[in-house]
Amino acid sequence: MKELIMDETKTPDDAVSPSVLVVIINWNGWKDTLASVQSVLIQNYSSFRILLIDNGSTNDSVAQLKAIRDDRVEVLELAENRGASGGRNEGFRRALDMGVPYVWLLDNDAVADDKDTLRSMVALAESDPRIGLVSPRIAEPGVEGHLSYCGGICSMNPFIYDKTHDPEEARRWAREYPNAGLLLGTAPLVRSSVIRKIGMIDEKFFAYYEDDDYSYRSSMAGYRNVVDENSTVRHEEKNESIDRFSIKPHWWYYMTRNEHLFWRKHLGIIRALRPSKWAFYRTLRRICEYKENIDATDAMLAGLWHGWINRGGPYRPEYRMPRLLAAAIWKYARVKASPSPSAH
Repeated sequence: MKELIMDETKTPDDAVSPSVLVVIINWNGWKDTLASVQSVLIQNYSSFRILLIDNGSTNDSVAQLKAIRDDRVEVLELAENRGASGGRNEGFRRALDMGVPYVWLLDNDAVADDKDTLRSMVALAESDPRIGLVSPRIAEPGVEGHLSYCGGICSMNPFIYDKTHDPEEARRWAREYPNAGLLLGTAPLVRSSVIRKIGMIDEKFFAYYEDDDYSYRSSMAGYRNVVDENSTVRHEEKNESIDRFSIKPHWWYYMTRNEHLFWRKHLGIIRALRPSKWAFYRTLRRICEYKENIDATDAMLAGLWHGWINRGGPYRPEYRMPRLLAAAIWKYARVKASPSPSAH
């Protein structure tokens, strides 16, 4: 594997700018990845290298990515899909080997249109050594002025967990809870000292909630996780409000399972009962809403079951909740969804 070499052709400003390894994970999505790479290559910040990690793609992604003609880009092939967690951990290991101060984790379908995005995020991180993670704001593509994420908060004592698209609310949280920032995994800049202190991303999550977990671990290690108000990255959020019937079963599985894994990991079995109860009832509502989509409901039930028994790892289409338990939950979900007699 070739060694990544820092660019010697730097401007005076970049000569003293910290080096950044940009890590982008690709899995059968080379078209999106190429757009993401291009948005990085145009950044007004030359002290970076891009490591494209192909997560065991089954199409021609590797050939397409290797066709990129730029000395700042390297492609690393993984033999199998190791999820967002496993793929990004390979990027972390490379960054630590290189000795770069920062890693920019960028989703392959995220685009940084503003050429000063990376420069602004690094400048914010450099302003305070206590800052461990920096995220840009996230905007929906094609919707002018609409932000889908401006900040988040995660605290176990007092118990608070939320994310917002409202800039004022995000600023209030940052003032009141400066040490409980919750960042999305879409495009966070990670200080390498954080990796050395708290370790790698938890691969048990595989995908989704691994960013919540890393944010919380960072804050527990004494770092601040902040949002750069001067940076915005475009990314279509995968949630129920966006063509929700086209969402793949694995999304439902991971989102259902990993929420339970997250609470259990950080609260323990007993304290996790309250948020797990909320998550359970939310899953019941979704099961009723998606009752015509058997693939989705089977994935939710499997995720619920594996969350309860504390099982992580990748999703398999054949995963099922035990039949009798699934039948009981379906029955309970229908009862909960039925209108009460007093409503007539």
